[in-house]
Amino acid sequence: MSARVALIEDDPILREAVTRTISLAPDLEFVAAAETAAAGRALLDTPMEVLLIDLALPDGSGIDLIREASARFPNLKIIVVSIFGDASSVVNAIEAGAHGYLLKSADPGEAADAIRAVLTGGAPISPAVAGHILARIRGRASVSPAASTPLLSDKEVAILTELSKGFRYKEVARLHGISPNTVGDHVKSIYRKLAVNSRSEAVFEAVQAGIIQLKD
Repeated sequence: MSARVALIEDDPILREAVTRTISLAPDLEFVAAAETAAAGRALLDTPMEVLLIDLALPDGSGIDLIREASARFPNLKIIVVSIFGDASSVVNAIEAGAHGYLLKSADPGEAADAIRAVLTGGAPISPAVAGHILARIRGRASVSPAASTPLLSDKEVAILTELSKGFRYKEVARLHGISPNTVGDHVKSIYRKLAVNSRSEAVFEAVQAGIIQLKD
């Protein structure tokens, strides 16, 4: 019998890619999708073995849904698919009940492999996520400036560089082939990592940390 899989994700491009990947897998069955926390909560009543879920939903936190799903369905396997790869987000998701953690920058095909892994007792985590966690652990043991430099992914650096040039979300989305919503998720992650609340502050902190360079 094929494993039934559902997805809660607000990015239509990623949602379509993951849905297609799972639907083409002979051992998996895609059963439902939702793009908001409210719709995702209703979706939990759908019979399934695996739930893929984003953390940054337009009307709520994926962490809360993970916690609720784990409490209601202890045997349900939950895999996070998120733009946030920092140690704090990963730890919070796992403590809430997640069994795996993938970054949105991963190839959609990795989702199928991750599903198979959790069904056999594995705990799939994107290499970049594992790297961030290791860096955080090492950082606690060191007080050197290099250890305290905020860890932005390559895509976050590229997006912040483009934003520093005055590009709008729609323009950045077009350059990267993603939706404006996903650009917004990247920006939220950048703000969180740099501990700022605006584009100008993010650019300033990134320049000071040597993450990006402003050209005349």
